Amino acid sequence: MAQAEHGSWDDRDIAAFGALMLGGTRHFGVVFFDAQRRITGWSCGAYAITGWSDVETLGQSTSLLFTPEDRARKLDEHEASAATVVGVAEDERWHLRKDGTRFWSSGLTLPLRATPQPGESAFVKVFRDATHLRGRAKTLENLLQEHEQTQQERERFLATIVHEMRNPLSPLKMSVQLLQRQGDGAGHLAEPLRVIGRQVDCLERLVEDLVDLTRVHKGKLAVEYGIVELQAFLREALDTCREAARMRGVALHMVAPTVPIYLEADAGRMQQVVVNLCNNAIKFTQRGGNAWLTATVDQSHVVLTVRDDGRGITADLLPRIFEVFTQAGDSPSGRGAGLGIGLALVKEIVSLHQGSVEVRSAGAGKGSEFVVRIPQHKPNQPNQPARPGAQPEDGP
Repeated sequence: MAQAEHGSWDDRDIAAFGALMLGGTRHFGVVFFDAQRRITGWSCGAYAITGWSDVETLGQSTSLLFTPEDRARKLDEHEASAATVVGVAEDERWHLRKDGTRFWSSGLTLPLRATPQPGESAFVKVFRDATHLRGRAKTLENLLQEHEQTQQERERFLATIVHEMRNPLSPLKMSVQLLQRQGDGAGHLAEPLRVIGRQVDCLERLVEDLVDLTRVHKGKLAVEYGIVELQAFLREALDTCREAARMRGVALHMVAPTVPIYLEADAGRMQQVVVNLCNNAIKFTQRGGNAWLTATVDQSHVVLTVRDDGRGITADLLPRIFEVFTQAGDSPSGRGAGLGIGLALVKEIVSLHQGSVEVRSAGAGKGSEFVVRIPQHKPNQPNQPARPGAQPEDGP
């Protein structure tokens, strides 16, 4: 069917098109109307959707389809004008049925003749009832709004927790340090004070993780690159975890390259990653168990692996393990209670280094393995080859 110049069709084409469309599918409504917006053709699909027959609509204004508020805004006129100027007018809005109910109409209006004669069809409007799609879209929109609201509430909750925990921590830590310096003759408070001091340090790290997590959500967590010597960095991170491992009765082991390896990274942030992963392994490994920290160089990436022979992770929890608050209440699936803040922060810090982190576990009681890959050199910087080699460094 050929379309003539200037966007107009010849009479034979219009007649053939009209016969085809008016007797076509019942799933789409087809309405022909003239330059004065009087209806000249009404399909069986239009009847099925609206309830109006062709006898009732022929000669009537197309405005009968439009809601009172849209008629007041002259949107029926605008639809025809837009089709004339642009060549097509897309239309998604509420329309009326014969019984007064509304349906969400989705369709378009096309011009047929550039200079129609009085009473000739000048436009064709094709539409369908998309109310069900509108409902689904609205449901998705509501779900998105609920998700955003939940995220905002979560951020406010985290900010409140940080504020409430930070206030008492500083004087508590100062009091413990003061008592430790003063001492007492019998020394019977030395061990309790050491325990209190260690727990205060744990709370401090938790608060700092919370602070960093809120910065991540606001897009304010920065990465400050520097040159990091891999072996020294790993030993320092592991030393931070040794006391917790000793108290839990878990043996820590480290396997690192024998030759010095340097990488460009944020030493402080990456130490958070290693410490959080090691503490996680210690927390979920039974007394007498083991945790291993392994470092290798794979082409242009440094690969850090933290593995344990502890409780393991069930398949249902694996996809959500890096989500904050995931661990809370998940003890039936192989994990103990916890907020999951450390692992959530691990993922964010690694992502800021343009790296990746993945978790593996054969199931409950079969241990777990976290693998971190980060570029050895700052992105967009020339890579330099590293000489791999490894030797174990075991410790209690």
